Amino acid sequence: MIDTPGRAHGVGPSENERDALTATLSRPAFVAVVAARAERTSRDAETFGLCLVDLDHFKKINLSHGPTCGDDALRDIANRLVRTNPPLEDSTSELVVGRYDGDAFGVLIDTSSLETLEAVAHVLHESVGATPSVTGSILSASVGGVVARIGEDAGSVLVRAEQALYLAKQFGRNRVEIGASPVPLRAGGDVLALKRSA
Repeated sequence: MIDTPGRAHGVGPSENERDALTATLSRPAFVAVVAARAERTSRDAETFGLCLVDLDHFKKINLSHGPTCGDDALRDIANRLVRTNPPLEDSTSELVVGRYDGDAFGVLIDTSSLETLEAVAHVLHESVGATPSVTGSILSASVGGVVARIGEDAGSVLVRAEQALYLAKQFGRNRVEIGASPVPLRAGGDVLALKRSA
């Protein structure tokens, strides 16, 4: 089990750890949880998964419906992610959800299995568009996910997750991309394709 006050179904985070809008972990608090988990991975060889969930074309909601409706939509999606029932090997395991960026959320997943990570990523993806949002329309999200490697620091894990998310957007959005290994680069620095998941 991930031992943190920001667990999705456990004791809530303290006020200074919360994102003021969504009540999930703030970005600094979420990154701190990832860093602590990466240190534990190096010490105990127990890896973890990380997904970044980015809402597609979210700026259009603010433009079409106004920022208040946009804020309501973010709170709605945050609640959906927090309430996700992940298909994990250990039924006591829980997700840690944080607001990673303006319209993006980070989700820490207690698994070392790439297959389980992919299954959870699809559940997160589907939860966003399962029912109409408070805007009355169906939203979609791009999801990038990776499994941390033993000895890998938090910065590297987050960069790989961001690169997987970038590929999800590059391949058309509204999809899941799972990074099977550290992202290989061409000499020019372009990201090569990772494992693709429809």
